[in-house]
Amino acid sequence: MLTIVELFYDFVISTLVGLFGLHLITKKGILASKFLGLYFLIFCFRIITAYFATGGRLIQYPQFCNLQSPIHFLAPPVGLLFVYFMMYPQRKWQLWQTLLFIPFVLHTAELLPFFFGPLENKVKQVELIMQSKSLIKFKSNVMYFSPQVMAILKVIFTTLNAIASFLLVLHFIHKNSYKRSFVINWLLAYASLSLLSIVFIIAYVMGIIGFNNLQFSYADLLMHLAAFLNLGIVLYRPALLDAATFQSLVDRLQPELRHPEPDEDAEKLKKYEGFAQRLEEFFVAQKPFLQGETSLDSTAKMVGISTRELSRTTQYIYELNYPDFVNSWRINYIVEQRKQHESWRTMSQDLMAEQAGFGSRQGLHNAINKLHHITPAAFFAQKDVE
Repeated sequence: MLTIVELFYDFVISTLVGLFGLHLITKKGILASKFLGLYFLIFCFRIITAYFATGGRLIQYPQFCNLQSPIHFLAPPVGLLFVYFMMYPQRKWQLWQTLLFIPFVLHTAELLPFFFGPLENKVKQVELIMQSKSLIKFKSNVMYFSPQVMAILKVIFTTLNAIASFLLVLHFIHKNSYKRSFVINWLLAYASLSLLSIVFIIAYVMGIIGFNNLQFSYADLLMHLAAFLNLGIVLYRPALLDAATFQSLVDRLQPELRHPEPDEDAEKLKKYEGFAQRLEEFFVAQKPFLQGETSLDSTAKMVGISTRELSRTTQYIYELNYPDFVNSWRINYIVEQRKQHESWRTMSQDLMAEQAGFGSRQGLHNAINKLHHITPAAFFAQKDVE
């Protein structure tokens, strides 16, 4: 008989994370949103496979035997890359990121004959598991390494990825001198809880925490603290699921259209590219344009450059002075929200202006008139049909 907690965990939580995962993967956005979506789908898969592996159900459904094993090599790099691309949304995919998935590919490949082999082999494997009363202490010839050795390798791999995530966040905060915004705090808490979860996993593998892993246990929940945090965040701040959350809202000029000043050499122009990268990452992560924290001085301090460098960066990279750069983010934020939420299309201009950080309807009108030379009503009418 399932308890209320088991029912909630196995069916409600799994459904929520599955839906969130599909939403993020299918929604327009950059890699950070895709990896968060994949992270949720993996968590959903782990809950489902764990359900069939416990409570004696593995005997009835031997097809689920070992299905979760490769996932232990997939979830850690997915979590790491989610953190990485949340902090560096403009960066492109690199070779080292592909290499992170080699353990998952190799382990999956060695299990394919078992997965697609005769049912009798799975039944024999389940019998060995039931005899040992453990999912990691049974004898098996299905994998190259014994289940116990594989468990140790999974813990090591998970630990390395969690440490890398934690160090990435600390480095990001230190390098960019960011205040602890909501998103940054989220990533730091996620990385910290990932490390804490590993403590419980290690304690279990070493036998310090003793429980029957063939039955549901509250100790299972301790091993997924980071996943529960992510679920809580998207429930608390569902707007984080929007594609606009994970991308820059102002495009850069093509290099051939930019206008350097006479005294600016190639090295200085390259610096402006770096400043623009940091500026976009700051605006994506903290969204100061929505909260009024956008003075030239405060933004320059947060990004770690001088006010002159900030002004010149927006002028050279975007051909916008700093106030127009900020207002462009606000305007495009409204455009994105109107595309994704019907409620924004019926929202008054006063409320849109307030929600986007303009402060007043007149501020919204002046910004759109200056940048696009039409009224807000005409501008949004055009954008709504694009």
